[in-house]
Amino acid sequence: MKTASWILLALAGALTLLGSLASLSNAYFDGPERFAGVSIDVLANGNADVITALRARRATAAAYAAGFAAFLLVLTLGPYRRGDRWAWYAILVGTLTETLLTFGRIPFLGTRAGTGTALAQFLVVGLGLALGAGRLRKLPVAVLFLVAVASPARAETHHFAPKVGYPTFAVRPPVLTVRPGDVLESESLWGEWYERAGGKWPGEVGPIAIEGAEPGDTLVVEILKVRPNRPTAVSTQGGRFGALVPDQGTAFLNETFPRGRYVWRIDRERMTGTVDLPGSRLKSVTIPLRPMLGRVAVAPEGDEQFGGLWPGPFGGNMDVSDVREGTTVSLPVFHPGALFYFGDGHAAQGDGEVCGSGLETSMEVAFRFDLVKKKAIAWPRLEDAEYLMVAASARPLSDALRLSFVELVQWLVAEHGFDKADAYQLVSQSAVIRVGNMVDPLYTVVAKFPKRLLRAPGPVAGVRLGDMPWTEAEKLLGSDRVVVLPLGAGAKEHGPHLLLGNDQLLADGLAARVLQSRPVAMLPTLTYGFYPAFLEYPGSVSLSFETQRDVVMQVARSIARYGPRRFYVLNTGVSTARPLKAAAEALAGEGILMRFTDIVQAGGTAEAAVRKEKTGTHADEIETSIMLYLAPYSVRMEKAVVDGLVERAGPLTRDPASATGHVSPSGVFGDPTLADWRKGREVSEAIVSAVLADIDTLAAAAPPPGTPRSPLGEGGTR
Repeated sequence: MKTASWILLALAGALTLLGSLASLSNAYFDGPERFAGVSIDVLANGNADVITALRARRATAAAYAAGFAAFLLVLTLGPYRRGDRWAWYAILVGTLTETLLTFGRIPFLGTRAGTGTALAQFLVVGLGLALGAGRLRKLPVAVLFLVAVASPARAETHHFAPKVGYPTFAVRPPVLTVRPGDVLESESLWGEWYERAGGKWPGEVGPIAIEGAEPGDTLVVEILKVRPNRPTAVSTQGGRFGALVPDQGTAFLNETFPRGRYVWRIDRERMTGTVDLPGSRLKSVTIPLRPMLGRVAVAPEGDEQFGGLWPGPFGGNMDVSDVREGTTVSLPVFHPGALFYFGDGHAAQGDGEVCGSGLETSMEVAFRFDLVKKKAIAWPRLEDAEYLMVAASARPLSDALRLSFVELVQWLVAEHGFDKADAYQLVSQSAVIRVGNMVDPLYTVVAKFPKRLLRAPGPVAGVRLGDMPWTEAEKLLGSDRVVVLPLGAGAKEHGPHLLLGNDQLLADGLAARVLQSRPVAMLPTLTYGFYPAFLEYPGSVSLSFETQRDVVMQVARSIARYGPRRFYVLNTGVSTARPLKAAAEALAGEGILMRFTDIVQAGGTAEAAVRKEKTGTHADEIETSIMLYLAPYSVRMEKAVVDGLVERAGPLTRDPASATGHVSPSGVFGDPTLADWRKGREVSEAIVSAVLADIDTLAAAAPPPGTPRSPLGEGGTR
């Protein structure tokens, strides 16, 4: 931020503070007692009570102004001067609030006294903020005030169609400049290399400058989209490039491996790749795709240019399969603007990239950029829903491993509250290692730390009944024990991007969190229920209303024989609520108190805070986000589609001509393409909190009077 900006803001704060102190002095220490040039005595017509009230209001206004001035000075001389972006917004909001308070006094005082000063102050602060936003030279002075209020940090989406790629990572004029918070939609380059043997590599897209990035900052790149946009991918092997052949650094006595070129057929609908293997027993093989970017980078430190095959502290050709949709990559900034590059799309790649290439193809991509000011990192950092990761590159491979783990330990110490020795111990017992590549000039190793260990759950409070013999269960099933029955469909459609067993995974994930926190007895998950709205979609299973009601009642009656009278159904469905309510009402007459999760209400507030889709309730933005957080391996974001947005009564239907159902050919109701694991974290944690509160309430409640019936019916033997 420019020096002139913070100096102007500091000056505004200092003058406001002096003026407010002078006003306080006038109010209580016999200063000039005037409002807008009119004596207080005249305004009050000599009434002592009115004079006192006017003085008090004047003093209150002066106190507001003094508080604002102190706020402005502290922020300006501290975080704003350091370059913290949030301080920009805080000053703007504070100034707006203080100005509105000043104008709001008019009806109470019957005068506009002080409003001119407040407006002048607002203009000066607006000018200072505009200087800090880098807008003064770009916009006419006449609209500068509007820029200060309306334009700061309004995120833009840039659509960029690259025409030229570069073979090196280096400092050069940017092809595009974006601001922190902006989204870039683009594509990696396609060229001769993909079309014929010996063709020229198209190079990488960039550099893209990020406004405000300076050496010593960290560039944060959230990968929103990586999708193949061609029907083929190419993988080459042999010669002197690959992990199992001699290269420039390692000599072998054997002959070089024969060169080969495999063209894979990409099915973008099913997200699979198929290759012909004419020399093998299996003449063709199909594998699932996992799109990634082999190269993301900033301009390297200094003036040196690194060829496109090189990885390093700047990122580069790391060939790490975790650089994919849903991952956030952090890169150190070495030059103004950071100068970001990307390219080298792989539809799939195994660890190590041992033959020297993945399934090379071009990609549609989308990124969101951000900056962390004054924070330097040594090596690229990655984060997804499951892991904190560090990618380091060196030769030999053992050095790359050491570098990545040292940075990982330092990360845990600096940002997650670990002692260095403790972090070393925990990483040693729980970390995962991924070899990104061992074919490039430097090898890349990724050290991965499970994020679940950041929550420190401590000893498990509850027990799983299915994991113990009956002799142990007998000791645990006392009258005070709350018994939890997870309910989640094991076979119900959730669009093309989520599994039929989605709700079972959700129920299991929530049940695990309950077990960590409460001394409950957990039953195995019930995977069948009342799901009538989905039966048009193959693989979906539903019980009748009566059957689900009766199954739950019989489970509760069975366990109640051993002592427990409090049951909680950890319910993940919507249509299941009606039979559960009927079961609870019937069981109450037998001395059994049963409650269940209202999944719509449990996460409602959190959902509203993060939801961007206009409408949706099934396999939508929220449900997909939850699964990206709880079970990311189960989500196929590349298959997510927007559907069912014209809401109609009735069950979901695949038939566009239907007059009675809610039409959704895909089975989706909403926009799952907006899903993000961070949204899922917010909603999931809200649901967990609501469930735990329900269980606590249930545990404290007294069961109704009555005697449980036999689960076998009236005769008790059938």
